[in-house]
Amino acid sequence: MSRATHNSDFSANSHSNGHVNGHSNGHTNGHARNGRQEPQGRRPRVLFLSYRFPFPLIGGDRIKAYYLVRHLSSVAEVDLIALDEARSATPETIPELEALANVHLLPFDKRRATVRVAKALVGNRPIEFAYYDDAAMQAAVDQALATHKYDLIICFFLRTAKFVRHPGGLNANTPKLLVAEDARVILEERATERFSFFRGPGDQMQYLVRKIDASRLREYEPRAMAEGFERVTFVSKVDERRILAANSKLPTAILTNGVALDEFEFYAGEREDKIIFFGYLGTYHNIQMATRLLKRIYPKIREVSPRTKLVMVGKSPNKQLCKLIEHTPGAELHADVKDIRPYLHSAKILVHAQTVGAGIQNKLLEAMALGTPIVTTPVGASGIEGLEDNVHALIRTSDQAIIEATLSLLKNDDKALRLARNARQLVEDRYTWDRVFRSFNAILRECVPGFFDYAGEPLTEPAPFESPHTESVRWQVGT
Repeated sequence: MSRATHNSDFSANSHSNGHVNGHSNGHTNGHARNGRQEPQGRRPRVLFLSYRFPFPLIGGDRIKAYYLVRHLSSVAEVDLIALDEARSATPETIPELEALANVHLLPFDKRRATVRVAKALVGNRPIEFAYYDDAAMQAAVDQALATHKYDLIICFFLRTAKFVRHPGGLNANTPKLLVAEDARVILEERATERFSFFRGPGDQMQYLVRKIDASRLREYEPRAMAEGFERVTFVSKVDERRILAANSKLPTAILTNGVALDEFEFYAGEREDKIIFFGYLGTYHNIQMATRLLKRIYPKIREVSPRTKLVMVGKSPNKQLCKLIEHTPGAELHADVKDIRPYLHSAKILVHAQTVGAGIQNKLLEAMALGTPIVTTPVGASGIEGLEDNVHALIRTSDQAIIEATLSLLKNDDKALRLARNARQLVEDRYTWDRVFRSFNAILRECVPGFFDYAGEPLTEPAPFESPHTESVRWQVGT
């Protein structure tokens, strides 16, 4: 059976996707997969829904979805249905998921999504959820549910929960797991604090949309999360507490993010006189951070430390940001690089001046693992449990405080190295994929008792983690 399909159901027949023909699904019992010997017996079947194709590994959402699917594939038959919102599914990227799951991709029509958003301005449904309410995705999910009896349905982000609200038929009693990740209401509330109706037209639209969603999400999120899920998981206790404050009876759990330590080894070597910011430069919260750094923070740092350069690294910077970097003395842009690690190795400090966001910042975890000292804000640090000011990072709020903290680390290598070593230890203690998988296994057992017994032999520990070693995987950029 071909693993990637665009308009076919998951069946026993082979399908052509235009990229790979006649590709074996690799699930034959007793055969090696991903370098491991598979156990004998019936494999549980899991339906995994994602609003975004989880490859390449750009952004915390893609990274998390990819590793969860990868872990599930070691013990289960996984059917992945995903929207290709970012048009990242290509002949080069599709096989990365085909090796793990039966993949059904759906093109995302942004024009229709815009129409849905316009209609959603009237009513009580959050605009964000209307944007992703794709009819083709619903049809694909309905067809899969009508064709197969699943042992578990996993919704990655609340955006996909609507597609399995009432499974019925073969899957009327199939357990559902919601990997919610964050409390979207936190993000929208922080965004409304950042934007103003009295600025430019773009700012006005952002303000109106986020003000509307912040209001609607306060009721919508906890209500939607209560619709038949065995567990609802969050990446941080901050997000979990916010939702539980609205509905204390929700069956929640923490499923944080991880870092592949063998790919992100600690570096204690020489560093250049540079500070760095990196991320997916097409998202509004990263654009806001980059703009704040370029306009209000870095110029003041350069007045005191004129030889210090600012390195901006990331995917898809817009024209305004490129122009701003070009006209900022001492700043340089490295767009769409394949590997972030050399840039983090060379920089003395990651300056992460976040004001808008929710969940956990993967970019911070990656910098912490590599040994790049961090200056961040309470918003940036809030999702990383155990991260302490002056122990693992310097956590500041105002522009002036961030400037002073950055200058203090530029002048004191010993202090910077102490923070970096403590941060690395925190990642080793709490934020490895092996630890994430242990938590995930426990959640799977709670959702489906005996989930790991289907394969014929109980798996009491997760399979040993093996990092993928491809160039496309190494470019891991936090959201």
